[in-house]
Amino acid sequence: MTRKLYYENLYAREFDAEVINQIEKDGKFYVTLNQTLFYPSGGGQPYDTGFIDDVEVIEVFEEGENIIHVLKNKLENKNVHGVLNWDRRFELMQQHLGEHIFAGMLYNLHGLHTARMRIEGENVSIDLDEGADEKIIFEAEAAANEIVWKNIPVEISYPDIDEIKIRARKQPPQNAVLPIRIVKIEGADYVPCCGVHVASTGEVGLIKITSFENHKGGKRIYLRSGRAAYRWIKAINDELRKAETELVCGYEGINEKVLNLKSQIHDLKINNEKIVERFLKPVAENLIENAQNKIVRHVMKNSNQDEIKHLFKLITEKDHEVVALLACENSDGIFFMTGTNRDNKSVDVRPAFKKAIEILEGKGGGSAFSAQGWGKNFEKLNEALDEAEKILKSL
Repeated sequence: MTRKLYYENLYAREFDAEVINQIEKDGKFYVTLNQTLFYPSGGGQPYDTGFIDDVEVIEVFEEGENIIHVLKNKLENKNVHGVLNWDRRFELMQQHLGEHIFAGMLYNLHGLHTARMRIEGENVSIDLDEGADEKIIFEAEAAANEIVWKNIPVEISYPDIDEIKIRARKQPPQNAVLPIRIVKIEGADYVPCCGVHVASTGEVGLIKITSFENHKGGKRIYLRSGRAAYRWIKAINDELRKAETELVCGYEGINEKVLNLKSQIHDLKINNEKIVERFLKPVAENLIENAQNKIVRHVMKNSNQDEIKHLFKLITEKDHEVVALLACENSDGIFFMTGTNRDNKSVDVRPAFKKAIEILEGKGGGSAFSAQGWGKNFEKLNEALDEAEKILKSL
């Protein structure tokens, strides 16, 4: 049975131990120590990383009463010295306690149950078993931060099962083995938990909701606490300052400026479409007039896919029977498009498109009446068009 030093001293960063067992498997070494500070995966919290005698610890998991350390290389000594990646551990403790506080306030204020919690990188995700609107989520966030700023001590206890059934926000599983470890934050949470946390709510610093979404009939909420929350807010602030510089305004005016820009862009797009149509309309009419076997073939140099699509629309709306083979070349590659009016049921352009895009060494797809994609073999564009035209003529 491995002695779990991480429960005895939350802030210890180094420890000495004795190697009890060491097994090599698939190029990795699975080591059992008589005691450890390395927390294994559990309760939604990732395992600790660090070094044992300068050998990197790449995973830690629990197996029965023992903690197994997965190492890159073999330990040469029986008596060893372990060192935690303390920054990672501390942030995990902040994130975990932040989740406790927020989930506790969701439950205390609105009776919402957390079905699952997971710490993944910078984020903590919480799954609720029912829906919650934006107002409820941010109300719980505000209440959670009040708990943080009160700097309430975190209490660990092992009460009897009757007390747990009465007081716990979340009941332990029926097969749970006594004694059950309870994490208590006065006025915020009382819940079974095997994880490690900072010793007081003040050390969490800040809890910030980053996003939320509907998930399996309930709600998935993403939040960050402590240093992770600070980094997220700093990144947003850095981007905000750049936007202030570009828009020549304070942050209070950014939304109005963006809305004005969106309106201007919308007007420009409409005007651009009118200009493009005025330019392409005679091109489309000329191509239809000179089409052979109802096949239009045309390549536009230094153009883009929007113009090709606009030309395609003009052609197929003007003549429902014509089939268009269109392409443009630019710095992005070759945009190739073939199709007909959707009312034309006599032609399936997919075989022609498949052959052409293969020659162009590209990718794409579509339906029987319209297919498009990008290629990169400029030298074979004419060959691709020739082969596609042959197939369309046969139809």
